[in-house]
Amino acid sequence: MWDYQDICKLFQLTRPESLPEEQIQQIQALFGAIPEALLAYYRLCGGCRSMNATQDALLTPDGRYLHYRIQNFEYEKYCAFYVENQCCFVWAIKKEDLTKENPPVYETQDDENWYQTSNSVSEFLISQAYVQRTFSFAYSCEEFYMITQEQADLLIAKFPHADADSGLYTGVKFLQPYEDAVIMLIKDDEEFSCLWSSGTEQHFDMITEQICRMLNLES
Repeated sequence: MWDYQDICKLFQLTRPESLPEEQIQQIQALFGAIPEALLAYYRLCGGCRSMNATQDALLTPDGRYLHYRIQNFEYEKYCAFYVENQCCFVWAIKKEDLTKENPPVYETQDDENWYQTSNSVSEFLISQAYVQRTFSFAYSCEEFYMITQEQADLLIAKFPHADADSGLYTGVKFLQPYEDAVIMLIKDDEEFSCLWSSGTEQHFDMITEQICRMLNLES
C-alpha cells in the first residue's frame, strides 16, 4: 500500500487538497484507467500547487501547473502524468500497467527511450514531493554544491534519512534534519549535487553551519 501522510506533513496539509474531480474524470477518460496509488494522490494532494508546481509539474487537462497540459504528452505505450519544468524529463506509466494498484514509473529524456525510474507510483510521488519541498521552503542555499561520494557519505551518516529516495533524475537521496528541513543529494556519476533548505531561518542557518564545517565549504 501507499502512505502519503509524510508528504502531507512536510507541506503542512491538515486536510485534503484535491485536484478537481472534473480534472480527474478527464484523466480517467484519456488514460482509460488510473492506478489506485495515483488516484489517491490526486484526491489527497493533487490540488496543492507548491507540491505540484514549484520545480516540476503534475500534468493536468487544464495545464494549471506550469501550463503543461496532459493531453500534449501522448505516447504509444506510455501515459505521462508528470514533467520536469523544462520538459527535459517526462515520467509515465506503461499503458499495460494502468489497472495495477501501484505500478512502476518510467522516465524519458528524448520521447523515444524509456527506463524505469521508480518501483512504484507512490515511491515516485513521495520522492517528487521532497524535491518540490526542497525548492519551496522559505530558506535555501539557492545553488547546488558539487560534492564527492565520500562527502555525501559523511552527510548520510550525520543526518536522519527520509524515506523518499528513488531513481528520479539520475538517482536522488533525501536527508531530513528537522521536520521543516530537507537536504537533497542528486547522484551525478561519481559526484553528488547537494542542495538544502528549511522553513525557518534558524534551522537553515544551523544546517548550513554544520554542512559547511563538515565538508569545508564556503557558506
